[in-house]
Amino acid sequence: PHYPEDLRRDLDAFDGQREVFVGLKLLASYHGVPITDKPYQEALEFANARGLPVLLHTWGGDRCNGEEQVRKVASLYPRAKWLLGNSLHGKWDEAVAIAREFPHVYLELTAVLGLRGILELFVEKGCGKRMLFGTDLPWFSPHQGIGAVLAADISDEDRHDILHRNAERLLGDALPSTS
Repeated sequence: PHYPEDLRRDLDAFDGQREVFVGLKLLASYHGVPITDKPYQEALEFANARGLPVLLHTWGGDRCNGEEQVRKVASLYPRAKWLLGNSLHGKWDEAVAIAREFPHVYLELTAVLGLRGILELFVEKGCGKRMLFGTDLPWFSPHQGIGAVLAADISDEDRHDILHRNAERLLGDALPSTS
C-alpha cells in the first residue's frame, strides 16, 4: 500500500505469470494500513474481478486485518476468495461466523494447528469444507501441522477436506486453463 507504482506494475504483470501465481497475499498489519483503506482498493478490485484467492494475514482484534475489516472486505468483494490466514487468531467464534456468513471465506490454519480443540470447534460449527491446511514454512513445521490434523478428534473425511480437498477445489477454480 505504500508503493502504488509497484502495485500497478505487479498487477499488470500478473496475467503473464499465471503459471506461478494464482492469487494475492496481503499483510495489512505488517504494512500498518487497514485492509479496508484506499491503498488496497486497486488490488482488491483486481482480485474480485478475476475471482482470485486473497491470502490475508489475520489476527483477532487487529486494527488492520481483524474481524471488522475482514467482514467489510468480504462484503465489498464477493467474487474474491478470502483465505483468513491464522483464522482471526483468538477470535474463533467470529472466524466461524464470518466463514458461515460468506461462502467465499476460508479459514487457513497455520497458527491454529498448535492449539488443541480449535480444529474440532471449526468442524463442529460447520466449517469443515472451508478450512485450509497451512504451515507458514519455515516458521512452522509441516510435520507438526499434519500431526495436529491427524490427532484431532474429527472424521477422516474432515481430515481429507482440510489436508487437500478444500485446497484442490479452491485452487482448481483459480488456476488458468491449460487449453
